[in-house]
Amino acid sequence: MRYLTNSLRNKCWLALTCIVIAGCGGAPATKPDVPRSAESVVVVPEQVAQEYSNAQTLMSVEDYEGAAQILESLTLSAPEYPAVATTLAIAWRQLERDDDALAALQSALAVHDGYAPGWNEVGILHREAGRFADAEAAYLKAVTVSPDYALAHFNLGILLDLYLGQHARALEHYQTYQSLVPDEDKQVKRWIADISRRIERSARAASVGQ
Repeated sequence: MRYLTNSLRNKCWLALTCIVIAGCGGAPATKPDVPRSAESVVVVPEQVAQEYSNAQTLMSVEDYEGAAQILESLTLSAPEYPAVATTLAIAWRQLERDDDALAALQSALAVHDGYAPGWNEVGILHREAGRFADAEAAYLKAVTVSPDYALAHFNLGILLDLYLGQHARALEHYQTYQSLVPDEDKQVKRWIADISRRIERSARAASVGQ
Protein backbone atom coordinates (compact mmCIF):
# COMPACT_ATOMS: atom_id res chain seq x y z
CA MET A 1 0.00 0.00 0.00
CA ARG A 2 1.46 3.35 -1.01
CA TYR A 3 2.26 5.98 1.61
CA LEU A 4 -0.15 8.91 1.80
CA THR A 5 1.03 12.45 1.21
CA ASN A 6 0.21 15.05 3.82
CA SER A 7 -2.69 16.20 1.64
CA LEU A 8 -4.11 12.70 1.44
CA ARG A 9 -3.66 12.15 5.17
CA ASN A 10 -5.61 15.35 5.79
CA LYS A 11 -8.42 14.10 3.58
CA CYS A 12 -8.57 10.78 5.39
CA TRP A 13 -8.62 12.50 8.79
CA LEU A 14 -11.35 14.95 7.75
CA ALA A 15 -13.41 12.11 6.29
CA LEU A 16 -13.18 10.17 9.55
CA THR A 17 -14.10 13.26 11.58
CA CYS A 18 -17.15 13.96 9.43
CA ILE A 19 -18.20 10.33 9.59
CA VAL A 20 -18.08 10.24 13.39
CA ILE A 21 -19.79 13.60 13.89
CA ALA A 22 -22.37 13.35 11.14
CA GLY A 23 -22.58 9.57 11.41
CA CYS A 24 -23.71 9.80 14.99
CA GLY A 25 -26.27 12.17 13.59
CA GLY A 26 -27.71 9.87 11.00
CA ALA A 27 -30.94 10.97 12.63
CA PRO A 28 -32.22 13.96 14.61
CA ALA A 29 -30.87 14.41 18.13
CA THR A 30 -34.24 14.14 19.83
CA LYS A 31 -36.11 11.40 17.99
CA PRO A 32 -35.48 8.75 15.35
CA ASP A 33 -36.49 9.31 11.74
CA VAL A 34 -39.85 8.09 10.55
CA PRO A 35 -39.81 6.40 7.12
CA ARG A 36 -40.89 9.04 4.58
CA SER A 37 -43.85 7.08 3.29
CA ALA A 38 -45.33 7.11 6.79
CA GLU A 39 -44.35 10.60 7.99
CA SER A 40 -47.90 11.92 7.92
CA VAL A 41 -49.45 9.12 9.95
CA VAL A 42 -46.76 7.82 12.32
CA VAL A 43 -45.99 9.59 15.59
CA VAL A 44 -42.83 8.60 17.44
CA PRO A 45 -43.87 7.40 20.91
CA GLU A 46 -42.49 9.55 23.71
CA GLN A 47 -40.72 6.60 25.33
CA VAL A 48 -38.93 5.72 22.07
CA ALA A 49 -37.94 9.35 21.52
CA GLN A 50 -36.60 9.65 25.08
CA GLU A 51 -34.57 6.45 24.93
CA TYR A 52 -33.15 7.41 21.56
CA SER A 53 -32.22 10.83 22.91
CA ASN A 54 -30.49 9.14 25.86
CA ALA A 55 -28.52 6.96 23.45
CA GLN A 56 -27.51 10.00 21.41
CA THR A 57 -26.27 11.70 24.58
CA LEU A 58 -24.11 8.67 25.38
CA MET A 59 -22.79 8.64 21.81
CA SER A 60 -21.78 12.28 22.16
CA VAL A 61 -19.56 11.44 25.14
CA GLU A 62 -18.22 8.29 23.44
CA ASP A 63 -19.97 5.87 25.76
CA TYR A 64 -20.62 3.50 22.88
CA GLU A 65 -21.25 0.48 25.11
CA GLY A 66 -23.99 2.28 26.99
CA ALA A 67 -25.52 3.66 23.82
CA ALA A 68 -25.45 0.26 22.14
CA GLN A 69 -27.33 -1.35 25.02
CA ILE A 70 -30.16 1.16 24.69
CA LEU A 71 -30.22 1.05 20.90
CA GLU A 72 -30.12 -2.74 20.68
CA SER A 73 -33.22 -2.87 22.87
CA LEU A 74 -34.89 -0.20 20.75
CA THR A 75 -34.28 -2.13 17.52
CA LEU A 76 -36.40 -4.91 19.00
CA SER A 77 -39.18 -2.74 20.44
CA ALA A 78 -39.26 -0.15 17.64
CA PRO A 79 -37.94 -1.76 14.42
CA GLU A 80 -39.88 0.71 12.27
CA TYR A 81 -37.26 3.43 12.81
CA PRO A 82 -34.17 2.78 10.62
CA ALA A 83 -32.24 5.57 12.35
CA VAL A 84 -32.11 3.42 15.47
CA ALA A 85 -30.39 0.54 13.68
CA THR A 86 -28.08 2.96 11.88
CA THR A 87 -26.99 4.64 15.09
CA LEU A 88 -26.53 1.21 16.70
CA ALA A 89 -24.31 0.24 13.77
CA ILE A 90 -22.21 3.37 14.33
CA ALA A 91 -21.81 2.48 18.01
CA TRP A 92 -20.80 -1.07 17.14
CA ARG A 93 -18.35 0.18 14.51
CA GLN A 94 -16.70 2.30 17.19
CA LEU A 95 -16.51 -0.84 19.34
CA GLU A 96 -14.96 -2.76 16.41
CA ARG A 97 -17.99 -5.01 16.11
CA ASP A 98 -18.19 -4.50 12.37
CA ASP A 99 -19.98 -7.77 11.59
CA ASP A 100 -22.74 -6.92 14.07
CA ALA A 101 -22.95 -3.40 12.65
CA LEU A 102 -23.34 -4.66 9.09
CA ALA A 103 -25.94 -7.25 10.13
CA ALA A 104 -28.02 -4.57 11.91
CA LEU A 105 -27.94 -2.36 8.85
CA GLN A 106 -28.80 -5.15 6.44
CA SER A 107 -31.83 -6.10 8.54
CA ALA A 108 -33.04 -2.49 8.70
CA LEU A 109 -32.42 -1.75 5.02
CA ALA A 110 -34.22 -4.91 3.94
CA VAL A 111 -37.35 -3.15 5.18
CA HIS A 112 -36.37 0.51 4.76
CA ASP A 113 -34.52 0.38 1.44
CA GLY A 114 -34.74 4.14 0.91
CA TYR A 115 -32.96 5.20 4.11
CA ALA A 116 -29.86 6.98 2.82
CA PRO A 117 -27.95 7.33 6.14
CA GLY A 118 -28.12 3.56 6.52
CA TRP A 119 -26.59 2.99 3.09
CA ASN A 120 -23.95 5.60 3.87
CA GLU A 121 -22.96 3.66 6.99
CA VAL A 122 -22.83 0.42 4.98
CA GLY A 123 -20.43 2.21 2.65
CA ILE A 124 -18.23 3.24 5.56
CA LEU A 125 -18.04 -0.32 6.86
CA HIS A 126 -17.12 -1.71 3.45
CA ARG A 127 -14.52 1.00 2.85
CA GLU A 128 -12.84 0.38 6.20
CA ALA A 129 -12.70 -3.33 5.37
CA GLY A 130 -11.11 -2.64 1.99
CA ARG A 131 -14.19 -3.70 0.02
CA PHE A 132 -14.09 -0.65 -2.20
CA ALA A 133 -16.49 -1.87 -4.91
CA ASP A 134 -19.09 -2.68 -2.26
CA ALA A 135 -18.49 0.68 -0.60
CA GLU A 136 -19.02 2.48 -3.90
CA ALA A 137 -22.26 0.58 -4.52
CA ALA A 138 -23.56 1.50 -1.06
CA TYR A 139 -22.69 5.19 -1.40
CA LEU A 140 -24.25 5.27 -4.85
CA LYS A 141 -27.39 3.72 -3.41
CA ALA A 142 -27.46 6.47 -0.76
CA VAL A 143 -27.18 9.31 -3.28
CA THR A 144 -29.69 7.62 -5.58
CA VAL A 145 -32.42 7.29 -2.96
CA SER A 146 -31.58 10.71 -1.52
CA PRO A 147 -29.70 12.93 -4.01
CA ASP A 148 -29.54 15.78 -1.49
CA TYR A 149 -27.82 13.71 1.22
CA ALA A 150 -24.56 15.67 1.37
CA LEU A 151 -22.54 13.31 3.58
CA ALA A 152 -22.85 10.41 1.13
CA HIS A 153 -21.58 12.62 -1.70
CA PHE A 154 -18.64 13.62 0.52
CA ASN A 155 -17.80 10.01 1.41
CA LEU A 156 -18.19 8.86 -2.19
CA GLY A 157 -15.85 11.64 -3.29
CA ILE A 158 -13.27 10.51 -0.72
CA LEU A 159 -13.55 6.90 -1.91
CA LEU A 160 -13.20 7.79 -5.58
CA ASP A 161 -10.39 10.26 -4.93
CA LEU A 162 -8.17 8.46 -2.42
CA TYR A 163 -8.92 4.78 -2.90
CA LEU A 164 -10.00 4.33 -6.52
CA GLY A 165 -8.07 7.13 -8.22
CA GLN A 166 -11.14 8.24 -10.17
CA HIS A 167 -10.54 11.94 -9.75
CA ALA A 168 -12.98 13.29 -12.32
CA ARG A 169 -15.85 11.39 -10.71
CA ALA A 170 -14.66 12.43 -7.26
CA LEU A 171 -14.74 16.05 -8.40
CA GLU A 172 -18.42 15.74 -9.32
CA HIS A 173 -19.34 14.48 -5.86
CA TYR A 174 -17.19 17.04 -4.05
CA GLN A 175 -18.94 19.75 -6.06
CA THR A 176 -22.36 18.29 -5.28
CA TYR A 177 -21.48 18.10 -1.59
CA GLN A 178 -20.34 21.71 -1.66
CA SER A 179 -23.60 22.80 -3.28
CA LEU A 180 -25.67 21.04 -0.61
CA VAL A 181 -24.00 22.22 2.60
CA PRO A 182 -25.25 25.55 4.01
CA ASP A 183 -21.76 27.01 4.45
CA GLU A 184 -18.90 26.59 2.00
CA ASP A 185 -16.44 23.93 3.12
CA LYS A 186 -13.05 25.58 2.61
CA GLN A 187 -11.13 22.29 2.71
CA VAL A 188 -13.34 20.71 0.05
CA LYS A 189 -13.01 23.91 -1.98
CA ARG A 190 -9.23 23.34 -2.00
CA TRP A 191 -9.69 19.72 -3.06
CA ILE A 192 -11.94 20.80 -5.91
CA ALA A 193 -9.37 23.36 -7.07
CA ASP A 194 -6.54 20.80 -6.82
CA ILE A 195 -8.36 18.12 -8.81
CA SER A 196 -9.51 20.66 -11.39
CA ARG A 197 -5.91 21.81 -11.94
CA ARG A 198 -4.67 18.24 -12.31
CA ILE A 199 -7.40 17.38 -14.81
CA GLU A 200 -6.62 20.54 -16.78
CA ARG A 201 -2.89 19.75 -16.85
CA SER A 202 -3.60 16.20 -18.02
CA ALA A 203 -5.86 17.50 -20.78
CA ARG A 204 -3.18 19.95 -21.95
CA ALA A 205 -0.51 17.25 -21.90
CA ALA A 206 -2.73 14.92 -23.91
CA SER A 207 -3.41 17.67 -26.42
CA VAL A 208 0.31 18.39 -26.87
CA GLY A 209 1.05 14.71 -27.31
CA GLN A 210 -1.40 14.28 -30.15
